[in-house]
Amino acid sequence: MAKGAQVRIAALLLLSLVANGCTETVYRGMNDPARDAWQRPHAVIQSLDIASGSRVADLGAGGGYFTFPLAQAVGPEGKIYAVDIDERSLHVIREEAAKRGGLPSNVDLILASPEDPRLPQNGVDLIFTCNTYHHLSNRAVYIRSLARYLRPGGRLVIIDYTPSGWAWLFGHATAKDTVREELAAAGYRLVQDFPILEKQHFQVFSVSVP
Repeated sequence: MAKGAQVRIAALLLLSLVANGCTETVYRGMNDPARDAWQRPHAVIQSLDIASGSRVADLGAGGGYFTFPLAQAVGPEGKIYAVDIDERSLHVIREEAAKRGGLPSNVDLILASPEDPRLPQNGVDLIFTCNTYHHLSNRAVYIRSLARYLRPGGRLVIIDYTPSGWAWLFGHATAKDTVREELAAAGYRLVQDFPILEKQHFQVFSVSVP
């Protein structure tokens, strides 16, 4: 086995051990304000030009890093669905909300299954994912299934790490071209590509019209 592959396997095993014991700590760490410097949450949300009153799914919400600014973007008449398959993620979002004076009334927490985000059918204007795409299993089927939750003209946002550095080492990355190829095969077309993030690609797709 090549040395690089051995290092990667060892790192993955270490990551698994850490994650199993400290998942909530990892989720809380996602909300570190130091992340703002490279993640640029306000620039990301501004780029998407989300209309007031929109229904937005934060798919793979983690610790709620994007959930709260998205809730501000859609306003009190909008709705944010904070979706995760791990109850510990939703627990951390509740903790974070308590620090902010309570969970915003326009945020619903959804404990999803790995196969189904459990969103309202044909009820979402935008599905937002950040550093989630590489975690999805059976992506071809899962991504294709998301179309049934989108309203006509709805968008699917994918932000993921580029395959370099530690992101590649731990398997936490997907090449931009791979995302495009997989989304095209699932029936989507690229509508926007924002080159504003140093560590990640930031692409927006919509369902292709037959």
